[in-house]
Amino acid sequence: MSATSRLPFHPGGYPLLRIALLYAAGIAAGRALVPADPHFALPWLFFTVSAGVLFCALVPPMADRIPGGRPLRHYGMPVIYLSCIIGFGMLQSIRHHVPAKPDELLLRHFDPETMVFYGKVQSDRATRSGNRMMTVTVDSVSLDGLLTWKRPFDAEMLVRSDTLRGIAGSRLHFRGDLQPPPRPRNPNQFDYAAFLARRGIHSQIFVSEILHHDPEGDPSFWVHRQILMRSSIDRLYSETNAGLARAIILGDRSDLDPELRTGFSRAGLAHLMAVSGMHVGFILLPVWFVLPWFRRTPALRLTGLLLGGALLLFYAGVTGFSVSVSRASLMAFFMMLARLFHKPGTSMNILGAAALLLLLRDPLMLFDVGFQLSFLAVIIILTTLPGTRYMLPPNHRYRKTGALFQFVMVSVLVQGGLYPLLIHYFNEFSIAGPLSNTIAVPFVQFMFLWTILCLGISFVHPVAAEIANIPGDLILTGLTGYVARVGSHPASWIEGTLPGRWLYGAWFFGTALLAGLRMPALRFKMAGGLLICLVMLQSVHLYGKLRTPVLEVTFFDVGQGDAVLLQTPGGNHYLYDVGAWSPGSDSAERTILPELKAMGIRRLDGVILSHPHADHIGGIVSLMHHIPIDTIYQSPVPYDTRLYHRYMSLAVEMGIPVRLLATGDVIDTDRSMPILVLAPSAGIRASDPNNQSVVLMVMYGDSRLLLTGDAEEESEEFLVGQFGPFLRADLLKVGHHASKTSSTAPFLEKVSASRAVASLGLRNRYHHPHTEATQRLWSAGTRTRFTSLEGAVIYRTDGTGFTRVPWRPDTASITLPDNMPLPVSFALPE
Repeated sequence: MSATSRLPFHPGGYPLLRIALLYAAGIAAGRALVPADPHFALPWLFFTVSAGVLFCALVPPMADRIPGGRPLRHYGMPVIYLSCIIGFGMLQSIRHHVPAKPDELLLRHFDPETMVFYGKVQSDRATRSGNRMMTVTVDSVSLDGLLTWKRPFDAEMLVRSDTLRGIAGSRLHFRGDLQPPPRPRNPNQFDYAAFLARRGIHSQIFVSEILHHDPEGDPSFWVHRQILMRSSIDRLYSETNAGLARAIILGDRSDLDPELRTGFSRAGLAHLMAVSGMHVGFILLPVWFVLPWFRRTPALRLTGLLLGGALLLFYAGVTGFSVSVSRASLMAFFMMLARLFHKPGTSMNILGAAALLLLLRDPLMLFDVGFQLSFLAVIIILTTLPGTRYMLPPNHRYRKTGALFQFVMVSVLVQGGLYPLLIHYFNEFSIAGPLSNTIAVPFVQFMFLWTILCLGISFVHPVAAEIANIPGDLILTGLTGYVARVGSHPASWIEGTLPGRWLYGAWFFGTALLAGLRMPALRFKMAGGLLICLVMLQSVHLYGKLRTPVLEVTFFDVGQGDAVLLQTPGGNHYLYDVGAWSPGSDSAERTILPELKAMGIRRLDGVILSHPHADHIGGIVSLMHHIPIDTIYQSPVPYDTRLYHRYMSLAVEMGIPVRLLATGDVIDTDRSMPILVLAPSAGIRASDPNNQSVVLMVMYGDSRLLLTGDAEEESEEFLVGQFGPFLRADLLKVGHHASKTSSTAPFLEKVSASRAVASLGLRNRYHHPHTEATQRLWSAGTRTRFTSLEGAVIYRTDGTGFTRVPWRPDTASITLPDNMPLPVSFALPE
């Protein structure tokens, strides 16, 4: 490739970047093989290396030459080189991804009331519910006063109280229930267990009682420094702004209000709370200006490098060695090294070196959203920003107007360039980002530098430092007000989902096209690639429309409650029940709304409430506030509860029609998919809400789905007598969470469903499912799946029968061997 047609990030010119990219490709390939045997990659590596060696040995030196004049055999060593790097990445990825088998989970077999944990708190943060989530290193566990667990382990513990704050470094004695972290219960839920496992944490402890708290403790070196820095910043700022100041300076968002965090994200300013290159640059600023003085002698060069490195290490340590600060610190160190020792270094090559070092330390960091966003943002800036200067007239390119234009373009390019990842991970994208950054970043930069200066003054005269930092406090007050106004405005951000994987290809070629605008030979190639990806994106969309339409039924896991989503062949969306509500827990906010957002569902054609119990209508108020609803369908049974009256009044205020259903009604959806109402009816002898549940027969082609709410024996008796063989269904939603008062034998005989789903919570207070109901289902030949055991259950049909859609990632769950020896970690008390 000629010099005129090379991208600014052409890997041939940057060996470290090339190695980092190949290593990352190997890690991604290894991730695709999990949970395969780690040794699976060895034959692949042996084969590719052997092929390269044989290629070099067998092809004659004067063999046919490819364009460019080099013999074919000269390409054998690059094959070996590529194979080794990619193969090493594969092996590292698989080795780090082998499911851990933490033996501390053996403690689950003991009574939690008899266990006392002894440990040291490493970090703590506030939860959305106002409790505290802490990371603790457990030194030992006392069991029944007879045995002591002696092997230390890290765990995450939840304290249902907000009284313990800022206790990192303290020692605690406490009682609690030790459990493995929960796996995702619904298709688009964040895999928190995998996130904790990457940090070496495989257990959670739900604290029931704090027995002893030693505030002095024995904090580690970095934890002690973090405590000192946090306390110093707290003294400089008012109580209202101290949490935000720690977030901006240290990246510590432990006490930041969740609503404020969301506001920063929607205003496009979330990066201000992720310590990155801007922060590291300001920290290194004093050393950077005096670096030329250190170049006089080799000893001074080494001294300057050590001083700068120590400063970078200290700041990275007090900020917790996050991905962004580690990347920025490594890049700053390499740039300092190049400047001191007159070594040639380019930003892209330095970026590749930083990525390679981080991935060597932890290969699975490649799949961390922080790693991806941090490195991708820098790549976008380095490749596309230089060319934007030429968008201006020549007489403005190198003036203040040009500098201001590029300052604005940094935010535009990064925000636009990160669009696929932001939509993929968060289903939100900030439109206000460029404007917000133009306004807020200069003030935040001043506030950061001013606070660092005041921190230095505080060691000499604390009172003077507090007075001097008044401007910084005022800036944060103004920033909070701006974020509250902009972040809550509906025009500041949009929600969405990726239209398809080809968007990533379109993003790559679009970014490359912008980077190579001044390279004619490259410009047309990238434009062609962009066009191909856009055509493929549209083709996939068209193919989806031409396929046989399907009905998809999702039984969400909302605990002890019901919530079933119907995605019709015509593209309509109906919810049958909306989960449970209890103080501090709302199924709509916790599960349904995030799932709908991830699916790209922006409105509901209907919400069908089977009956007015709280475990079926619990999320309706939140849904009405957050997503447009065309019609609410419900049972005619009135119910005297605050929740019932609240949503009925809210429906009147919002103009949402409420339609009462009865036997013989039809819900108009797609022409090809009628929904028939079989109950409630005046013919049902019992008048309680359960037996007056809305029972629906959903028919699409030859496939039939029966939704029964909490219908009990009286309602089922009416259905059998009224409809008889018409009750036949392929898929059944088991009535009343598999209670013994439902799923009677005559009813199951008429339904004769081969598949069924029961929605209920694990260890619920009603002891569902009842043995009698499950035995009757088994005897009827109905294979039943329980959301309490499997999480969400999804079925799909094209009209010829239901097929289950698996959604869980193919990763092995943590298992413990039955023959694990206990004596290795237990010891009798001394």
